[in-house]
Amino acid sequence: MLRSVVCDAGGILVASGAIEGAAPSDTEFLALDWSTITVGRFLAARYEGRSETVQVEIGLALATVSEWFPVRPIVADTLARAGLDTVDNLDTWSALVLAERLRLPLFTASDEVASTRVEIQRPW
Repeated sequence: MLRSVVCDAGGILVASGAIEGAAPSDTEFLALDWSTITVGRFLAARYEGRSETVQVEIGLALATVSEWFPVRPIVADTLARAGLDTVDNLDTWSALVLAERLRLPLFTASDEVASTRVEIQRPW
């Protein structure tokens, strides 16, 4: 049986093999829909906007996720939890809020989040 883990954009990129790191095996990855923007921005910068390459890599990364969740229901909690100074890490903070609500581990490439409620898994 697959176990479920919530991913932020960094976790999706590691799980898809787009960036280096060890992803959990035999795992169903769950993510918020707005992580697609962060994944896309990263890949567009990495491949310097080369459309065909970016589209293929985005497709591979997004296919890694088994279920997508809407971000709308957790926006207020994300902002309250993350604070106003963490705009660059809102994707990770929102993924943490989702993980805590679902009572599942978070797989992230960020060193900036911590939780006393769920396990934080990192690719290194």
